[in-house]
Amino acid sequence: MKPMRIIAALCSLLVIAVSATAQNVGTLTGYLTDRETALPLRGATVRIEGTRSGAITNAKGVFVINSAPAGSVTVVVTFVGYETSRQKVYIKASESATMVITIKSSAISKGEVVVSANRRVQAVQDVPISVSILTSEDLDQRSVTRLDEALRYVSGISIARDQVNIRGASGFAFGVGSRTAVQIDGFSLLSGDNGDIKFDVMPVADVERIEIVKGAGSALYGTGALGGVVSMITKDPTDSLAVYGRVYAGPYTMPPYSQWEYRSTLPWQIGADVRVAQRIGKFSFSASGGVRNDESYRRYDKNTRGFGFGKLSWQPSDLVTFRVFGFATTENRENFIYWRDLDNATLPPPDQNQNERLVTTKYTIGTEYNQIFSGSTSIIARYGFFRTTFENQIEGKKLDSNQSTAFAHNAEIQLTSRLSDGVVLTAGITGRINWVRSDVYSTALQTIASAYTQGEYTKDDFIFTLGLRADREETYSLPSQIELSPKFGMTWNVQPQFTMRASAGRGFRAPTIAERYANIRYGPFNVRPNPDLLSESSWSSEIGAHLTATDAFVPVDIDLAVFDNELFDLIEPTFALDKPGVPIIFMNLTRARIIGTELTIRALFTKELSLESGFTYMLPRDITTGTTLKYRNTILWYSRGSWKPSSNVELQAEYRYQDAAAAIDDRLSLFIPDADARVPMHVIDARLFYSPSKSLRFGLIGRNLLSYAFTEIVGNLAPTRAVLFQAEIR
Repeated sequence: MKPMRIIAALCSLLVIAVSATAQNVGTLTGYLTDRETALPLRGATVRIEGTRSGAITNAKGVFVINSAPAGSVTVVVTFVGYETSRQKVYIKASESATMVITIKSSAISKGEVVVSANRRVQAVQDVPISVSILTSEDLDQRSVTRLDEALRYVSGISIARDQVNIRGASGFAFGVGSRTAVQIDGFSLLSGDNGDIKFDVMPVADVERIEIVKGAGSALYGTGALGGVVSMITKDPTDSLAVYGRVYAGPYTMPPYSQWEYRSTLPWQIGADVRVAQRIGKFSFSASGGVRNDESYRRYDKNTRGFGFGKLSWQPSDLVTFRVFGFATTENRENFIYWRDLDNATLPPPDQNQNERLVTTKYTIGTEYNQIFSGSTSIIARYGFFRTTFENQIEGKKLDSNQSTAFAHNAEIQLTSRLSDGVVLTAGITGRINWVRSDVYSTALQTIASAYTQGEYTKDDFIFTLGLRADREETYSLPSQIELSPKFGMTWNVQPQFTMRASAGRGFRAPTIAERYANIRYGPFNVRPNPDLLSESSWSSEIGAHLTATDAFVPVDIDLAVFDNELFDLIEPTFALDKPGVPIIFMNLTRARIIGTELTIRALFTKELSLESGFTYMLPRDITTGTTLKYRNTILWYSRGSWKPSSNVELQAEYRYQDAAAAIDDRLSLFIPDADARVPMHVIDARLFYSPSKSLRFGLIGRNLLSYAFTEIVGNLAPTRAVLFQAEIR
């Protein structure tokens, strides 16, 4: 308990310090225009650096920030398609200051801001760790129907079913125990039993952007952020009524080999999305929903899903905001576990009961209170719960041997304060309760109490970050575990368009209830409990550089990083050869090290033609055995080209490659025929869009156009070619 007392004392001291430094405030009013056209810019974000004080420009380009801290402050302006602007201004206490800002357009610089890297709004070039951003425009261009589809085209990320693998941190564990923390608007989306990611609950139409923080993030996010953080931020409604609708439909084509044809007609995918949002005075609302039906490219793999999302906000003053949101989804699907064999890759094993269905439901409710004090200090309080259930059914009747209901309760209070010019402190306390009632995991309770604090100091062109988090985890009647997670970071703005960064931090992940208590037969596997599991941990470090050359002959944006991930006590499923029946249990198996480099380039050849490419090279080593770490890749590479020959036509093409995993668990071949069948991945996608008006767009979408056959996980053929037609209205 001593570490927890230390952090609690630090948080108390911070509150006292913030109270002591409360300062007089003023008002900042400004006018934002395009540098070339002098036209006002609407919808840009204007913030005072180191605080949560900010505003959005109106139709005339005007912004007003009330309760701005007195003294010399830095105003940061970000807008999609424009270079980020940073300007100093002096604000006198109890008075109003005015300023005029002009910003330069750039198709290379997206004007990106992030909130996930350090839990506050920052320009992406000020963050000391690698961050990738997917905007709503990126999601629209890729026509994603599940958000994990978009993550497949991010440097350093691979996906194995629902498991996100950032720079080799994760292998494959049947979806149990994510090493990536996943959040939506600051609320955790890891389930209470499996600790896995539920991509099917995420509202595609309502997502404004996705931020992917690479490397250990436990210093701010706690358990699960051992490999990184995926944070989704939903859209804020505007004064105008926003309506969006999308429908799509199309078939999987016949598989590339005749022996894989399992039906005489083409299997289809169909789906629809709708969103309505508006801000009316002090209130705003957003509601979206959708349906999906996928007949699948293989037998016994159909699924039907429906989902909905809603968010309501009330802003009684410029300084106070209340939010409540919720979402729900239900899915009924057939449960394809692995293939019959390579010659029958689209068929399940002959002993599989094909009348069995897996039925899942998930829903969450979250609340948030946000208040700004004295311009330089703000507080956020959140509470939410995430309920997940799964059960197997035959002809609508539940099988008692395979069901689970789990609640994950999360509460947090975070304080951010700009103590002085160049000094920002962030601190918070969090609590998580995972409660499970299950035939699979029995009844179990897991609690995690945490406290964190982080300081940032800006001096001239340097930004230094130092943070520490303490977590106390206890499961059921097992002994508690204490985890300390420090971090350090430094950013050097060498020139306005060139920055360098360095960071190091510790991550950890507490064992999930599923890993400790699973007692289930899953296909041919008998999974047995192991309550003696310890937390796994990591040390992650990187050095990187970012260059945006907007005035070059070919405008280009380049990001380069070299990283080193040390992993300890990794929890992996393994065969217990010394136990009857050779069951699978989760064990702390190994120490590993993954070193690598990552390069991402965006180039604009003409106003109509752009190219983006990301290349990651890794050396994943199992230090314990001296062999290659299982289920990891050495090379990840993606490229995307976009050509827009006219204002209403756009053609996009993407290529994705990853080499075959050098090693898997050879003992899987005892249970799964042709388990070792794996090849490098070569996937080409293409899309053609036609927009007859600003409010209407049609798309022809091809996925895996070459119908290339490969596996993402053992004994599972990845999706073959699919062709979809899509219509959207805005």
